[in-house]
Amino acid sequence: MAIDFSGSPKPTIGVEIELQLIDPETRDLTPQSLKLLDLCRDCGIERVKAEITQAMVEIDSEISHDVKQCRRYLEERAARLRSVADKLGIQFCVSGTHPFQRWTERKIYPSERYLYLVEKFRWLARRLTVYGIHVHVGVDSGEKAIAISNAVLKYLPHLLALSASSPYWEGVDTGLQSCRAGVMESFPISGLPYYFLNWQEFEKYCSVMQRAGAITSLKDLYWYVRPNPSFGTLEFRICDGVPTLTETMALAALIQSLVVWIDEGLNRGTWPRKIKMQRYWIAPENQWVAARDGLKGMIIVNEEGDRRSISDDVLKLIDDVAPVSQQLNCYEELLHLKDIVQNGTSAERQRAAFAEKQNLQDVVDLLVKEFATDVPIYSA
Repeated sequence: MAIDFSGSPKPTIGVEIELQLIDPETRDLTPQSLKLLDLCRDCGIERVKAEITQAMVEIDSEISHDVKQCRRYLEERAARLRSVADKLGIQFCVSGTHPFQRWTERKIYPSERYLYLVEKFRWLARRLTVYGIHVHVGVDSGEKAIAISNAVLKYLPHLLALSASSPYWEGVDTGLQSCRAGVMESFPISGLPYYFLNWQEFEKYCSVMQRAGAITSLKDLYWYVRPNPSFGTLEFRICDGVPTLTETMALAALIQSLVVWIDEGLNRGTWPRKIKMQRYWIAPENQWVAARDGLKGMIIVNEEGDRRSISDDVLKLIDDVAPVSQQLNCYEELLHLKDIVQNGTSAERQRAAFAEKQNLQDVVDLLVKEFATDVPIYSA
């Protein structure tokens, strides 16, 4: 089966953010997406979409030339969305999980797609009350998308650790920085991307899976990184949702810079096109360490089994991609990642908020305030 990849001649960027709908009185999730989406349609607010439960919606940017333009699109959309949400008494926040909601109380959005997912995945789909950000970066061919996907595997723990914002699940401190990662990885075709030699092998895989009925479309591939042929992008789905737009755009800047940095290395021949399989042997361990320990995690960095802290490796990576980020006009956003390393992630801020009064409603208040003001409230 041939899959046409609508390549992008430039490394354009687009960002999708999954928002939690919050009841300001209870601080719990509220199932009002049907009403909210109706109001958006009446008011002409575009690019606000339903998600699997009625307690969440997704907003996205237009195709953007750079991170700054992408942020302007998202700021405008979020502002217009707040204006109609106020009429329904809805607040918004963003984090990988809601601290105390019960997934058994969630209502599935009544679309053909989501009802199909519930029929296919049953309990797994109903439990899918997690929130992420998805970042698309334009690449020029499917072949290049596969090569970059293979190469970027070693940096996925860095992205997860920087974005970690899901320490709580149904009122329990999980001991993890990102329990969302564990929820996502429970699906059959999810988690770390598979290794493909080339685009033709990827096409073969998709053909077999579709013919067997395992997938109906490429949307059923829930990998942390996947080619998106219709958009002509490489789509990153690894990151937890983060509370502030500043943090979101910092992550987007790193992802866009990483893609271009690796692409340039492939073009120069300084980056190996064939990735050693040892990297795939150690990838699950590194991913687990990032989910459990966040930036304090110690990941394996070579075939001898030596480890280095993710925070130190992040700082090195920022320096490595800094020249590319300057070309892409996102150096300022990239540098904000150093603030995250120094001051802590959302997961750490949430725990700090809970420590004051031992009240998870205060954690929700923190997340709502951070999204509304775009200012991280606590430092680790």
